[in-house]
Amino acid sequence: MTLSTTDTLAKPGAPAGPGKFRSLLRAMRYLWTRKIIFLAVMILFLIGTIAFISLSVMLGFAVNSLSRSTDPGALLQVVMVMIGLALVAFITYYLGFRLFAGVTQSALFQLRQDLFEHTQELSLRFFDRQPIGELMSRVTNDIDVVTAFFQQPLGTLIMGIFMLMTTLVAMFLLDYRLATIASIAIPLLVGLVCLLARVAGPAFALLQERLADLNGLMEETIAGEKTIIAFRQQDQVSGKQAEVSEAARDTGSRAQILSLVMNPLTILVTNINVALVALTGSIMIIHGTLSIGVLTTFLSLTMLFILPLVTIFANYNFILSASVSAGRIFSIMDEQPDVIDRPGAVELKPVQGHVVFRDVNFSYVPGRQVLKHNSFEALPGQMIGLCGPTGAGKSTIINILTRYYDIDSGVIEIDGQDIYSVTQSSLRKQIGVVLQDPFLFSDTVMNNLKYGREGATDEECIAAAKDANCDEFINRLPDGYHTLLTDGGSNLSQGQRQLLTIARAMVANIRILILDEATSNVDTRTERNIQAAIRKLQAGRTSFVIAHRLSTIRPAQQILVINNGEIVERGTHDEMMKKSGFYYDLYMSQFKGRIAEIIPV
Repeated sequence: MTLSTTDTLAKPGAPAGPGKFRSLLRAMRYLWTRKIIFLAVMILFLIGTIAFISLSVMLGFAVNSLSRSTDPGALLQVVMVMIGLALVAFITYYLGFRLFAGVTQSALFQLRQDLFEHTQELSLRFFDRQPIGELMSRVTNDIDVVTAFFQQPLGTLIMGIFMLMTTLVAMFLLDYRLATIASIAIPLLVGLVCLLARVAGPAFALLQERLADLNGLMEETIAGEKTIIAFRQQDQVSGKQAEVSEAARDTGSRAQILSLVMNPLTILVTNINVALVALTGSIMIIHGTLSIGVLTTFLSLTMLFILPLVTIFANYNFILSASVSAGRIFSIMDEQPDVIDRPGAVELKPVQGHVVFRDVNFSYVPGRQVLKHNSFEALPGQMIGLCGPTGAGKSTIINILTRYYDIDSGVIEIDGQDIYSVTQSSLRKQIGVVLQDPFLFSDTVMNNLKYGREGATDEECIAAAKDANCDEFINRLPDGYHTLLTDGGSNLSQGQRQLLTIARAMVANIRILILDEATSNVDTRTERNIQAAIRKLQAGRTSFVIAHRLSTIRPAQQILVINNGEIVERGTHDEMMKKSGFYYDLYMSQFKGRIAEIIPV
C-alpha cells in the first residue's frame, strides 16, 4: 500500500478490555530469550512464595498451641520452623531477583536491537513521513519507559501473581467459606481497574504524544541554534518550548492522578475485606465451627492475598505507560518496507554503466505524478546532466534509479538487466552518490572512507584520498587519518567534508556515479579542488550530475532538461543553446545574474 508523504505512524490509543495490554505482553515475550534462567527464576519465586505463605500457616499453629497448652517446647519448635521458612523465602527471593535482573537486561537488549535493525530495513518513504522528533521519541523515550517497567515493578508483579495464586489455594484448603468471602475483593478491584483504564489509558497515550512533540521541538531547536541566534528568536523559541512543555506537564499530571486513585481505593477494599473475614470468622468461632488459630491464619492470609493486589494496582501507572510505549514501539516494528526484493531476484554482476529509462512514470502519492513518460539512454562512461526548475523531478530520477522508491510503470535497465530483477543491495553496490550536503559519521576519517566499501584497506583509502585532493589536509589534522570527526564532521570545513565524500565514493569503486551539485556550497578555490577530484572520479564511469549551476554540466555528452516531471529538451550544451529553447532561457538567466553581480545596473 502506498502511503502519503504527510501520513504519520498510527497513534495507538487505549483499546478497551484485554487488548489494552497486548503490546506489553508482546514485549514481555522477550524474557523468553533466556528461557532456562527465566524458568529458574519462576521456580525460585514459587519456592519463596510457598515458604512465605507457610509462615501464616505456622502462625495459626502457634496460636492454637498457646490456646491448648503452655508447653514452651512446642511453641519453640513452631518458631524455629518459622525462622527457617523466613530464611528460605529470603534466599530464594534474593537469588530470583538477581537472576531476573540479567533476564530483563537481555530482553531489553534484544528489543532495542530488533527495533533498530527493523528501522534499517524500512524504505525511505517511511522516514519521509516521520517527524524526526516523533521517531526519536519512539526509539528513545518509549524504550526508556519499557526499560523502567522491566527494571522496577515487573519482578515484583510476577512475584505478586505467584503470591496471589498460592494464597488463594491455601485459603480454599483451610476453609472454602472464608475463602469465598475473601475472594470478593478480586472482581471488585478488577471492575475498578477496568473503569480506571477507560480514563487513564488515553491520558497516558496522549502523554507519549506530548513528549514526542517536546522531543521534536528540542531536536529542531538545537539543530537550528545558529539561525535562532542570528534572527534573535531566543525568547520566542523559549516561549514555544514552555507552551509544549506545559502541555506535557498537564497531560502527565492527569495521567498520574488518575492512576494513583487506585491506591486509596485498593486500601479501602482491603480493609472492608479483612473486616468481613474477621466478622464471619468470629461468628463461626462463636458457633464452634472454627478455631482461633485458623481464623488468625486466615486473617494473615487475607492480608497476604490483598498485598499482591495492592502491589499490582500501586504500579498501575507503570503498567499503563509501559503498555502505551510498547504499542508505539511495535507500531514501528510492524511497519513493512514498501521497496522489497522481488521473488527470484538475483545479484547484479559488475556492470559497464549502460542505463536505459523506458516510459517511466512515478508518484510519491497516488494520483499525483511526479515523473511522466520519461525515456532516455546513458551509454557507459557518459556524463548525463540533469537540470530544470526546483521541484521539476531531477532528484526523483536519481531516487528511482537507486530504487529508493518503486516506479508506477515503465522499465529501468542497467546493462540490459531490469533493476527490479536484481537485489537492492547488489544494485546499490554499483552506484555511488555524492550529495550536495555531505554527511560524515562521528568516527575516524579512515573509518568514514572505509564506509564506501566493506573490506577496503588503509592503503586503498589513502590512495583515494590523494586522488580526491584531501590527503594533504587530512595529514594536517591532529591525528591524521585517525582523527575523530564530531557531529557529522563539524570540525571540518564544508569543502573538506565534500572532498572526503568524493574520496569515499572512489573507495567504493563503483561504475555509476550520482553527483547532486557537489560544489554549490563552497568557495571558488575549493570548487576547483572539488571539480578536479570529481573529474578523476568520473573517469570511465557513467555519471549523472544534478545541476543548479548549469556551467557544471556544460561538458556533458547529454543534458536532460526536466520541467513538471517531463523531459522537455535533451542534447549537448551547444545543441540546445542553438535551439534557444527552455535550456537556453535557464542558462541565460544564470549568465545574466553573473553579469549583474560584476556590472551593477
